[in-house]
Amino acid sequence: MAIKRGNRSWIAAALTLAALTVSLGCERNVRLSGKKIRSTTVGPVTHYGITLDEEASPEQTAFVLLRALRDDFLAPDDAAREAALDVQFDVCAANVIADSNPTSIGRDEFIHQMVHQWTPTVSHYVDDLETEWEEAKPRFVRTGPNPAGNGKEGVLECQILLELDEPGGEPGARVVLVVGLIQDTGLWRVLRVGFTPSTRSLGSFYGTRSQDAKPAGD
Repeated sequence: MAIKRGNRSWIAAALTLAALTVSLGCERNVRLSGKKIRSTTVGPVTHYGITLDEEASPEQTAFVLLRALRDDFLAPDDAAREAALDVQFDVCAANVIADSNPTSIGRDEFIHQMVHQWTPTVSHYVDDLETEWEEAKPRFVRTGPNPAGNGKEGVLECQILLELDEPGGEPGARVVLVVGLIQDTGLWRVLRVGFTPSTRSLGSFYGTRSQDAKPAGD
């Protein structure tokens, strides 16, 4: 079920904003020094007991990503962190991200810079991220799918929303996390992770509760 609002084309804006944070060539070598640069492809994968293929829902992809971000932040050692990062790269919309690269840096480096922003984005809230699909599923709200804003015919995008506790805040304080997804080679993959700028409750959103949702595109 699509939301009762106009289709929001956030893809170009999100990628342009992120690109500004990675396009300073004089700092590139410092940031990438000693880091593993993966050559990322898009295809069916299985993580945390969920197979993300053509039949998988956007919610399942979002869950796998958020679980990996949690595992990344809480990793006890470098090996565990690298394993969590492998999952993040497996579920990113690598081709869409690469096609929207406005910088002079290479494909894999650009994807690396984009994906590496996601764990710091949610790190303050990892204690409220579920580790099991059945617990996470009813908390998700989907908006969309809608035609993708990148202009490619037949490609859909959607957002998965998740209300999170604000740690250390006033009782009942909340934020709304947004996982933006797009179809990449026919698979739902993650394009961006962020927060709604002003909304702190899902009560104002008209979306589809995930326990009632069919796979997007059906």
